[in-house]
Amino acid sequence: MDEWHIGDPVDWGDGFMDAQNWGRRNVDDEENDSHNSQNPMERKRDEYSRKAWNLCNDLRYDDALHYIDMALNLDSMNAGNWNKKAIILDFMARYEEAEKCYDTSLGLSSSNLVFDNKARMLRYWAGNLIEESKKKPDGLATLYDAWEINRRAIDALPGDKSEEDIKNYFNQRDTIEFYIDYEKKYQKNVETINGYAKSELFTISGMQFYRTGINLSAGMALKLVREQENEFDRDAIAVYAKGEKIGYVANSEYTKYERTSSASELKNEIQSVAQAEYVVYLDRYADIQFAIGRLIK
Repeated sequence: MDEWHIGDPVDWGDGFMDAQNWGRRNVDDEENDSHNSQNPMERKRDEYSRKAWNLCNDLRYDDALHYIDMALNLDSMNAGNWNKKAIILDFMARYEEAEKCYDTSLGLSSSNLVFDNKARMLRYWAGNLIEESKKKPDGLATLYDAWEINRRAIDALPGDKSEEDIKNYFNQRDTIEFYIDYEKKYQKNVETINGYAKSELFTISGMQFYRTGINLSAGMALKLVREQENEFDRDAIAVYAKGEKIGYVANSEYTKYERTSSASELKNEIQSVAQAEYVVYLDRYADIQFAIGRLIK
């Protein structure tokens, strides 16, 4: 049989890569060879099939899908063309449809090559879901979907007949499980913060400028001290822990967590000194990294 390649297989150990470099392979069975075709329908089927594959290689996926559907309309029992359709849908990020087409191909003719194609597609789909989860307020459901799709990818591999490195699939599974634990911790911390009123919470900013060596922990006592003579901000409120200054109450929308109050909003609650406590460090990728405290009124 002839093997066709779209790109070269890439080591994708962490679960991410560019789609155009993702190796998908097609195989044409002998009965698909137009030179061996005995009737006009077979020749037309093969013509549409080759046209679809060439368009796919030219990244013209909508046109490729049109022609492969025409080929399948002439012969819906052709495993190679179902594999081609799966590849085209795969590149269009229509993963659910692609998986069904791979399964149809495998139901007609079990092929290690198609099993590998299906596994690669599922691993890439799972990787996309990991990235998608980071853009959602709560990414847990998406991460669980990624885990399940990764499981199907592992199950799809044809054992020792596979050309895939199974370590990449298990590495991706470990990555997903790490992000699930990470997201669970974040959501638990959000739940803790939501248990308080915004008016009593504040964000500690500028901690990077105070190398005290103090490790903050939930419930640790803090002291808030107004600095009305501060030349940079008359609403400034310094934050102390164990007698050492560790930062300031954030006073800008750019430096505080949205569910906390600014120094300007809290200043009337503090005559000169007030007691507070550390609540939690809210951490979610680069966009959310805030140390949160609570004013004890």
